[in-house]
Amino acid sequence: MDIHSVKIDLIHWLTELQDKSILEKLQVIKEQQEGTSNLTPAQKKELDDRLKKYESGNMNFSSWNTVKDRIRKRGMDDL
Repeated sequence: MDIHSVKIDLIHWLTELQDKSILEKLQVIKEQQEGTSNLTPAQKKELDDRLKKYESGNMNFSSWNTVKDRIRKRGMDDL
């Protein structure tokens, strides 16, 4: 199938598509291709840095209970 045929096939498919989740995913892909993400360059860099840290195994995680306790303690220290 050549590129023109693929485009026509997708157009027909999209006109009939009712699945909102698929449409939202396609919208994200479209925005990525167009570069219209709502993130600032600094936000994109931060996310990229965190992803690299995660992928290299250098990211520490805490349980939800640990995080809540830390927040409560910080709140008590401010009193």
